[in-house]
Amino acid sequence: MDEYDVAIIGSGPAGLTAGIYCARYGLKTVLIEKGLIGGTATWASSIQNYPGFLDITGMELMQKFEEQAKKAGVTFELDTVSKINEKAKEKEIYLSEKTIKSKAIIVSVGAKSKWLKVRGEKEFLNKGVHFCATCDGPLYSGREVAVIGSDNRAVDEVIYLSTIAKKVYLISLKNELTADEAKKTTLDNKAEIILGASVLGFEGKQMLETIIIKTKEGKERRLACTGAFIYIGSEPNTEFINVKKDSEGRIIVNQNMETSAKGIFAAGDCIKKELYQIATCIGEGAAAAHTVSRYIQEEK
Repeated sequence: MDEYDVAIIGSGPAGLTAGIYCARYGLKTVLIEKGLIGGTATWASSIQNYPGFLDITGMELMQKFEEQAKKAGVTFELDTVSKINEKAKEKEIYLSEKTIKSKAIIVSVGAKSKWLKVRGEKEFLNKGVHFCATCDGPLYSGREVAVIGSDNRAVDEVIYLSTIAKKVYLISLKNELTADEAKKTTLDNKAEIILGASVLGFEGKQMLETIIIKTKEGKERRLACTGAFIYIGSEPNTEFINVKKDSEGRIIVNQNMETSAKGIFAAGDCIKKELYQIATCIGEGAAAAHTVSRYIQEEK
């Protein structure tokens, strides 16, 4: 059985930062990731508010994080965590084919996209309905598509899709966009913006052909779109961990990133907090690593 000082679950900005700091503190560190190294941050087509870079893609930025973590000595495990025995002094983390032991755990699993919960949504998943334009947008070159959402990420994806699609609709469930003013100014002539609309469903034969919406005036409108990209928020991937959480499943931590369970810490978009940004995740990852280092020294 592999044994480590600290196991970090999730490789987004918080997890990678925690890994860099833990390794530099001299801790034997493993980072476990079930999907893409860098997490959902890799989906951003343009990041303009991260200090040190005027404009960089999420993929490029996370690759730099990954490179630095590996150079610091972090071990990477590409696997899924099925269960954690958090009651033992040395935590047992059950992966698909083996078990890892660690003295401490940092949970930094981020969050997954929310569904609209309308007809046709799941039937057309990956057949026109997607959650990542950066990943799947090239499939719709020269075609009409829609982005559903109102925040910074939705606007980012509109800007990206406008470079490859014939036409882009931005459908906001709210009466105004919630994206930053700087983001909204970049939308000029890049999309037809429909505010205060609700999505009723998705239709098509084998692939998506039509999005049905209800406008704020109460009229039904049918948009001939072959692609739809949904950005209406997220919910944390915390089902596997038994610690205190809020009503949305986000882990409750104190200022030192400590959870309600001894030896288990958390950081990033899976915790309850006010601001969900790469910059805040980095600070939380560093704080969690510092607390873990102190915790392990005290346990010794």
